[in-house]
Amino acid sequence: MALLPKKYFGDIGNFFEDDDWFFPVVSGKENMPEMDIYEEDEKIVAEISTPGMNTEDLNIVVEGNVLRVRGEKKEEKQEDDEKGYYRREIKRGSFERAVRLPSNIDEDNVTAEYKEGILRVEIPKREEGKAGKEVKIKKK
Repeated sequence: MALLPKKYFGDIGNFFEDDDWFFPVVSGKENMPEMDIYEEDEKIVAEISTPGMNTEDLNIVVEGNVLRVRGEKKEEKQEDDEKGYYRREIKRGSFERAVRLPSNIDEDNVTAEYKEGILRVEIPKREEGKAGKEVKIKKK
């Protein structure tokens, strides 16, 4: 039987392991959706896992070389009061995730699609930056 060391300070030991430790994030990690960011041809692609959410509850803003994704999975208060929960693990509430991108991007040509619980944001690369722009999400 292997013994695991006790974590006296929770996740603080992982603080510098996160690529975005230098960029402030509003909500706690427990409510953050998983995100993959990679380069594909002449664009940067971000895929964010947001199952069970509506496109109306998601907001994407690209400014400079920062991608900011906000969302909220709303609670149904009336139904919650009537249910007698034994266990409640489905995460609800709001989140905000800001990620610094590896290069300058073209905010005017950012596209986003939502399919089967994955929000896919395609961000073309370019030489110079401009002011931020909100991105509309297409539902498939």
